[in-house]
Amino acid sequence: MSKNSKGIEVAEIISDKCIACQICIGECPVGAIELSDEGVAHVDPEVCVGCGKCFEVCPVEAVLFEKKKRKKISKSQRGAHALKGVSYEGVAVFIEVANGSAAPVSFELIGKAKELALKRKCRVIGFVLGNNVEKIADDAVFYGCDDVHMVSHPEMGTYLSRPYGKILANLCKEVCPEIFLIGATHLGRDLAGVVATRLGAGLTADCTGLDIEEETGLLLMTRPTFGGNIMATIFCEHRRPQMSTVRPRVMKLPAKDLFRKGNIFRHEFTPIEDPLAQVVGFISDVKTSGEKDITEYPALVTAGKGACDISAFPMLQELAELLGGTLACTRPVVESGLMPYERQVGQTGKTVAPKLYVAVGVSGAIQHFVAIQGAEKIVAINSDENAPIFQVADVGIVGDYQKIIPALIKQLKEKM
Repeated sequence: MSKNSKGIEVAEIISDKCIACQICIGECPVGAIELSDEGVAHVDPEVCVGCGKCFEVCPVEAVLFEKKKRKKISKSQRGAHALKGVSYEGVAVFIEVANGSAAPVSFELIGKAKELALKRKCRVIGFVLGNNVEKIADDAVFYGCDDVHMVSHPEMGTYLSRPYGKILANLCKEVCPEIFLIGATHLGRDLAGVVATRLGAGLTADCTGLDIEEETGLLLMTRPTFGGNIMATIFCEHRRPQMSTVRPRVMKLPAKDLFRKGNIFRHEFTPIEDPLAQVVGFISDVKTSGEKDITEYPALVTAGKGACDISAFPMLQELAELLGGTLACTRPVVESGLMPYERQVGQTGKTVAPKLYVAVGVSGAIQHFVAIQGAEKIVAINSDENAPIFQVADVGIVGDYQKIIPALIKQLKEKM
C-alpha cells in the first residue's frame, strides 16, 4: 500500500474495475475521492485518512486497501504494563449518587455493562460511594450488577474529587475490573480523570458506542472526533482498566428486576490524610424560565438551520404541543440568538432520548446524531433529499417544511 506525505497508508482505486457508481464518494468522511474526467474514481492521497470506508462499501472490489490486524493478546498479557502478575476481570460501573439518589446514567451503563460482560463471560461490578447508600446498592443489583462494592460514610456525603478519586482508585486496584464505565456528568467527568491518573490508565471520553472486539477481547470505544465528521474507534491494549465515560441517555435503561440477587460488599472508609477543602454552601440549580428540561419530554420538534426562522417557531411549537412535547433546536439556531442554549440538542448541547423526535430542517451531522440516537422514532423533514439525517431517520419527508408542518397539524387535529 502507498503512503502519503504524512506517513498514512492510503486507499487506491483500481481503474480497470471501477464502474463509477460513486458510492465511495458519498461514503468518504473527508471528501478525498472525486470522479475523474475519464469516469473513474480517484483518491487524493494527501486528503485520505486511511479509514478504509471506501474499501468496505465498494460493490466491485475496485479499492485497494488493507486493514491491519491487531495482534491477539493473551489473558495473562492483558494489563501486564499496568500491574504485573494481576489478572483483570469484570465490567465495572461507577454508580453516581446525587442528592440521595442514583444518577439514571449509572443504571443505563449497567445495562450496557451486562452486554459487554456477556461477551467477555465475566461479572458486572458496581462501585457505590456516598452516605447511607445501602438502598442504591440494592438498586444496582436489581438493574444488573452481580457484585456491588460500597463505601458508605458521613464524610462521603458530599462529593470532593480528592477523597472520591483516591477511594475509587483503591477499589479498582483491589477488585481489578478489566473495563470501567463512568457517566459523563459534571461529577463523572471530573472523577474519571482523577481515577485514570491514579491508575495510570487510558480514558476515552463521551463515547457513543461500546463493543468487544472478538479477536482480542479489547473494548472498542467509539466517539466523534472533535469538531469533525468522523467516528473514531479507540482501544487500549496495554493498560487496565479500560476506562470510558458515556453521556446520559446514550444507552438504554435496562428493566429493573426486584427479585434479582447479587453480592454487596461493604468496604471500610479510610479518611484522606491531607486537609480537605471545606464546603461552605451550594448554589442550587436555577431554571430561569421555570420550564421543564427538554430531556424530560416524550416528544421533541427540533428546528435546524434550515428552519432558522422565528416566524415559523409558533407553528413548530403547535406541532410539538399536539405531540405532547416541546420545541428544541440545533446549534445554528442558538448562535443566531433565536433560542436559548437550554433548548439545544447536540454534542455541545443536550443528549435526548424521546419516544418521538421530529427534525425540521436539520442536516444531521454526526455531532447531532450522537445526541439523538437514543430516540425511539426519528422523523426528518428536509428540502435536501441528500441530507445525512435521512440515513438515520425512521421516516423521511422531502419538501418545504412550511407546507408540510401545517398539513401535519391539520391531520393531527382531525384525529384528536
